[in-house]
Amino acid sequence: QKAAIREKAEQEMTASISSGIRQVAQYRSEVAQQRARTVIPVAALKRRAKENPQARAAEADELVVQLLRWFKCEFFTWVDTLPCQRCNGPTTNTGMTPPTPEEINNGAARVEVHTCQACPGGRDTRFPRYTNPSRLLETRRGRCGEWANCFTLCCIAMGYEARWIHDHTDHVWTEVWSTAQGKWVMCDPCEEAYDQPLMYEGGWGKQLNYIFGFSQYEVRDLARKYTSNYSDVLTRRTKVGEDFLAAMVDGFHQAQLR
Repeated sequence: QKAAIREKAEQEMTASISSGIRQVAQYRSEVAQQRARTVIPVAALKRRAKENPQARAAEADELVVQLLRWFKCEFFTWVDTLPCQRCNGPTTNTGMTPPTPEEINNGAARVEVHTCQACPGGRDTRFPRYTNPSRLLETRRGRCGEWANCFTLCCIAMGYEARWIHDHTDHVWTEVWSTAQGKWVMCDPCEEAYDQPLMYEGGWGKQLNYIFGFSQYEVRDLARKYTSNYSDVLTRRTKVGEDFLAAMVDGFHQAQLR
C-alpha cells in the first residue's frame, strides 16, 4: 500500500511539472506575442523609465519595473467575485459549472458561478478561469494565476527572457532575466513587487515547500531561492523523495533544451 501511495504522489508531481511545461509553451506563439505588443504602451513605458528620477541603473531593468506598474495599476483587474451582469451588484461564489466549447478552447477547464445577492431568483454570472494568455489580454482580469500568466507573456513580448513560477502553496508569479544584474529577478504583478524573493516567506508568512520555474528552455526547482531557511522548507517537502524529484526535474529540463 505504501508503494501505491508513493507511486500516486510521484505521478501527481510529474503531472504538475508537465502542466507547467504546457503552460509556458503557449508563450512561444508569435501571434500571442504580437497581440501583447498591440496592447502594451511600449513607447509610454520607455518614456516613464527614462524620466523616473529613482530609475534603476539599467534601462532594461527599469522598463520591467514600469511594465509591472502599468500591468497592475492600468491594465489588469483583480477578481474575488464578478459584479452581476444584470444589475452590477455584488455576487457570491456558489460553485462550479461545466465550461462551454469556446471556454475550453481558451483553456478554461473550470468555470466559477457567481450568484447575485439582489436579483430575484439569484442571477448567475460565469467566471471562466482562462489559461490562454491571449484570451487574458482581452478579459484583463482574474486572480494570481491569470495575472502571472498574462504578465509572463507581456514580458516575453517585450523581448525579455521570462520564467513562469509555480509555488505549490497556491501562488504563481514571474521571473525576468536581468542582463545587468546577471540573475533571474522575481516580478510579482499582483503585488507590483520587483526583486523581493523573501517576500512570501517573510512578509506573507508562507510555509513554502515546492517552487518550480518554467521557461521555453528550462525547468528548475527554485525553492532555495525563496527561503532563508531551506532546512525548514525541506521538512515540508514530503510528497515525493528528493532524489526522485531531482531526477524528474532534470529529465524535464534536458527535454526542454532539445
